[in-house]
Amino acid sequence: MLRVRFKDGRVYNLYVADNFFKRALGLMFRNIGKNEGMIFFYKRRKLHIHTFFMRFPIDVIFLEDKEVVEVVRNLKPWRTYRSKVYSNAMIEIRSDDTLEVEVGDRVEFIGSKNLRE
Repeated sequence: MLRVRFKDGRVYNLYVADNFFKRALGLMFRNIGKNEGMIFFYKRRKLHIHTFFMRFPIDVIFLEDKEVVEVVRNLKPWRTYRSKVYSNAMIEIRSDDTLEVEVGDRVEFIGSKNLRE
C-alpha cells in the first residue's frame, strides 16, 4: 500500500500494481472504498488501458514522475482508453470521489523513500 497526497490535501491509500499479474488484473472484479485506488508504474510511454469487468467508473490520473500530465474523468466500465501524453505512472480511483486534480499539479508520496523518486 502506498499513500499519496494531492494538492487539495486529500490522502489516498493506493494498492501498488507492482508485477505483471497485478497490472493485468488491476481493479477488475474489485471494490474499493473512498480515498482508495491503485497505482501502476511503467517505463515512460503512452498507456492503453481498459475497464473490462470493472464494477464502477473511474478517474485516471497519469503522472510523469510526480506531476499530473493528464486526467480522464468518469471512464465507465467496458471501455478502453489510450493516453494522449507520455507518462511513467497512472493512478485509478473511483470517479465518485470528486478529487480536485488538474494537469500541472504535483503529488506527494508519503512514507516512500525510494519509490520512483
